[in-house]
Amino acid sequence: MMQVPPGSTISRAPDSPAGSARRKLLGGLAAAALPGAPALALPAKKRVFIVCSYHRAYLWSQSTQRGVSAAMRKLGWLQNDAQVAALERNDFVESSKIVVRKDWMDTKRRDSAAEMANATARIMGAIQAFKPDLVMLGDDNAARFIGGQLLDLPTPVVFWGINGLPLKYGLVESMDAPGRNVTGVWQSGYHKESLDLLKRLVPSANTFAILACDSESSRPNAKMIEQLAQRGSLPLKLVDKVLTNSLDEFKARAVELSKRVDAFFVLNHDTLRDAKGRHVDMLDVGRWYLTTIRIPEASHEDQFVLEGMLLTANDSGFNQGQLAFEMAHGILENGLNPAKMAVRTPDRGPYLVNRNRARALGIRLDNAMYLIDELVDKSLALQR
Repeated sequence: MMQVPPGSTISRAPDSPAGSARRKLLGGLAAAALPGAPALALPAKKRVFIVCSYHRAYLWSQSTQRGVSAAMRKLGWLQNDAQVAALERNDFVESSKIVVRKDWMDTKRRDSAAEMANATARIMGAIQAFKPDLVMLGDDNAARFIGGQLLDLPTPVVFWGINGLPLKYGLVESMDAPGRNVTGVWQSGYHKESLDLLKRLVPSANTFAILACDSESSRPNAKMIEQLAQRGSLPLKLVDKVLTNSLDEFKARAVELSKRVDAFFVLNHDTLRDAKGRHVDMLDVGRWYLTTIRIPEASHEDQFVLEGMLLTANDSGFNQGQLAFEMAHGILENGLNPAKMAVRTPDRGPYLVNRNRARALGIRLDNAMYLIDELVDKSLALQR
């Protein structure tokens, strides 16, 4: 220890800014530790409300939620897999950084004007009560009905899974500069790529028809395929299309066309109704199709190959949800302005082929594996 002679004083050097700041910080921490001292304020948790157009059992919705959850986990909003599971099981989760609530419009099964209006009113009430920092909208009906209610409000909105250009709902002024409080992810579709793969697996196929229900999801996809056909961009000739919500008509036209064309492009078939007006589950329609139709088909999403259809150049639901939350992260964490965030489309998912369907149609895959990214060995429609 330094000895100081009696009567002497010690001169202290002027305090540096860094030293002063450090002492103030340590003093503040010490004060906070004292009994009765006010606790240090923690950052407020962000609140995110997710609206899905469809229902929990719908394969596409499961895929998009996995993408959202993966992005939340990767970016640190959810800290463990148990929180991911809680959100997917309970439609609610709270972590140290975020509170998330999810709701469903169920518009595949309840698609009348009155039912959609009721779903819109119910969910808007829930959003207002929740007071979110950001709203995410999954697919067309949520974007159309809920997005329209949120347009030009202070709350930022991020959508995913819009078929066709998002401009059609008036939510954005342009794809590159949305201009308002809404931005997101759209499905550009990989229809040509799916038909290219079909042609390479089945070189003898020269003609095809579109087979789909008449829904908000199917119509834009059918239009995009028709536009590609008109430009001469497809490897097969488009002969006809079926867009109907009558199960009987869907079946009759499928059987009739299967005798005139070499392949189908099967789009959504999830809003069909029987003769009594009852909704028919997509997988029930798929079971009929797979056990009746004996020509190959392309599809545009992995859900249909998981159902049992032959192939897709996957417009991935996982990628849609993941990219949408990455955009939401930019708004929540970095303060980005959705008005200046260009609408985006994710990279194509893998080329998928259903091995069961290929086997049933007598299509050999041994010499075609270099064309395929992933083989699918389940056919969910045939397991019902």
